[in-house]
Amino acid sequence: MEERFKIIVIEHEENVRQGLVAVFEHHHFDVEATDNAVSGYEKARSGEFDLLLLDARMTEMDAAEICAGVRALHPLQVIFMLTADSDDKALVKGLTQGADDYTSVPFAYTDLVQRAKALLRRSRLQNKSQSTTQITLGDNIEIDCASLSGRSAQGQLEFTPREMRVLEYLYQNRGKTVEAYEMLNQIWGYPRYLNTETRAVDIHIATLQQKLEADPEKPEFLKQVGDGAYLLSV
Repeated sequence: MEERFKIIVIEHEENVRQGLVAVFEHHHFDVEATDNAVSGYEKARSGEFDLLLLDARMTEMDAAEICAGVRALHPLQVIFMLTADSDDKALVKGLTQGADDYTSVPFAYTDLVQRAKALLRRSRLQNKSQSTTQITLGDNIEIDCASLSGRSAQGQLEFTPREMRVLEYLYQNRGKTVEAYEMLNQIWGYPRYLNTETRAVDIHIATLQQKLEADPEKPEFLKQVGDGAYLLSV
């Protein structure tokens, strides 16, 4: 019997919210939904949900604040943002505060369901089998994967769970070129046939460069080596 996941939808547009409820219930999810960011945030903080679907442009409360607050209490909960613009500053801020991925409106509902299921299943597998415990970059960066933290010459480092998974995967493949589509498959769990369009990898890489590099414009460790291709050197 297929596992039932429980999700909460925080979305201000009624037609989008109702569509999400209908399609996820059709695919055997247990769904709660609200158009109010404050009440939705309080529910999401309860820990009873596997997945949060969050409108990036809520008015009552900043979406990035919701991401950070939920992530601080529940590091393993999957957070998926909904946006009308993939260059939306609110979206980028949300991803840097702990969201796992996003989709742009309008979107294919069935594609979103498949991505949500893939994220949930892969996250549970990764949480049970963490293979990397310590990462060392150069002479000054020491990272403890389990605590999502580390130190560099600039001071204390803190990472979101998704950032850490990206960094772990790159470290396991250090010295090798890694394509974005490979990370979407291996880290996010997206099947290759979905042909997913998302800037989530690029945004997480950029955030990691801000944290790891003395000069992110001239990275020493984490470099882009082609269109959607990255290389970690130690």
